[in-house]
Amino acid sequence: MFVDIADSTMLYERIGNATAAALTQQVLAHLRQLVEEHSGRVIKSLGDGLLAAFPACDDSVRTACAMIDGQNRHGLRLRIGIHHGAVIEGVGDLYGDACNVAARVQQIARPGEILVTQALVDGLSPGLRDRTRPLNNVAMKGKTAPIRVHRVRDADDADDAIESTTLGFSLVTEAGDAMVTLHLSYRGQEIAMSRALPRVTIGREDSSGLRIASRQTSRQHAVIDFTRESFLLTDHSTNGTFIRSGGSPPLVLRRDSTKLVGSGLIGFGAEALDEGQDHVVAFRGELA
Repeated sequence: MFVDIADSTMLYERIGNATAAALTQQVLAHLRQLVEEHSGRVIKSLGDGLLAAFPACDDSVRTACAMIDGQNRHGLRLRIGIHHGAVIEGVGDLYGDACNVAARVQQIARPGEILVTQALVDGLSPGLRDRTRPLNNVAMKGKTAPIRVHRVRDADDADDAIESTTLGFSLVTEAGDAMVTLHLSYRGQEIAMSRALPRVTIGREDSSGLRIASRQTSRQHAVIDFTRESFLLTDHSTNGTFIRSGGSPPLVLRRDSTKLVGSGLIGFGAEALDEGQDHVVAFRGELA
């Protein structure tokens, strides 16, 4: 199990380094306690998260549910990813394909969400298995075939319909020149991303950095991060993110990531046909 405190960078900016660091340590201590109460073992801390291992699949899901149930008391949201498989244990760490898969599943989870793999679901008791619903087949680096990902249901799932679309590919483009600024345009609103504004959350909920007024868009649809001199868009949605750039065929993301290169249109929840649609954002990158 990989657990991460969502948007921790923004937390430090909002309440200050000392307060944020103290709150983070308080949350991590609570997460450690929950792991131990459910027969698990914390392998290591990961800055704003942790890696844990459990003797049984049920134990891991019960722990994850307890973590999500208690996240609001700290005013933070967690992203959790769990996979079942063999690992190699080293000094203070775990290695192997199972760890890589669990880490990837955690990365594509939305804040406040638990994602698990088919291998984990297969090991659950009937009662807990009934709490899971299939999402997509997600392509992962080093895997010849996509891996089936499920969501552990909670009370908010009624808002976004569950689907079972297969993602047959994963595309991350390579740009020859580094972009230093990404301009986003939506209904007269302009946002310029750069080192000074390295993250923008996009979705239907009011707290989004860029709020999209479309029923086709998920509440927490996607995030764009400026990292390693490039802008990485990660989809967290139900309906997917559709990117049209230049003369290339449209790219569809479902629980996956891609670099934004050049200029084009992004459809949050449906195809991007023109900039006037209520779910479409135009983007334009500036090179160094």
